[in-house]
Amino acid sequence: MTDGPVGQGPVIALCGRPGSGKSALAHGIAARVAQASVVEWDQYETVTRWPPEVVTDWLRRGADPAEVEAPGLTRALIAARTRGPVLFETPFGRTHVLSGALIDTAIWIDLAVDTALARKLGQLLEAGAKRDWLAGYLAAYETVVRPSCEIQAARVAPQCDHRIVNDLPAAGLIDRVLALPPLAVLPRSGT
Repeated sequence: MTDGPVGQGPVIALCGRPGSGKSALAHGIAARVAQASVVEWDQYETVTRWPPEVVTDWLRRGADPAEVEAPGLTRALIAARTRGPVLFETPFGRTHVLSGALIDTAIWIDLAVDTALARKLGQLLEAGAKRDWLAGYLAAYETVVRPSCEIQAARVAPQCDHRIVNDLPAAGLIDRVLALPPLAVLPRSGT
């Protein structure tokens, strides 16, 4: 854990596979911590717009997170931390050099690969993903998605300060994370 500048909230990274519960956990914690905000990697990343062959080549070359651009992300994290604690939903944690340098505490959310996949598909369907897009996601699962998740778990999880298992309903998981030393001292909201 690093110490942020005085008067600035900590940046708490929630890391894990797609579907592990990063976004739900970030929003649930932010609702219970005074002046907390959420910054979501997905709002800034560009890798999901890469053609499949570019992603495959990136994986073949070692999947360096520094090659993934996220325009405006660093600026958003810096701005958010001036207002209070930041829950940063990110697949890369500290391995993404620019945003990783701003992380004070990183938490890896462990969830079985099959459960994470089922949740991700459910999220995509709920968000109105088109049948063709879902078919493409599933077709790329073995060659792109799963290898990406394996690399992510091998690189990101070891750099996290805490590792939690997502084996509880949302409220229980939020309580578990809020009990971790860096979060236990944050002031709670009135709601």
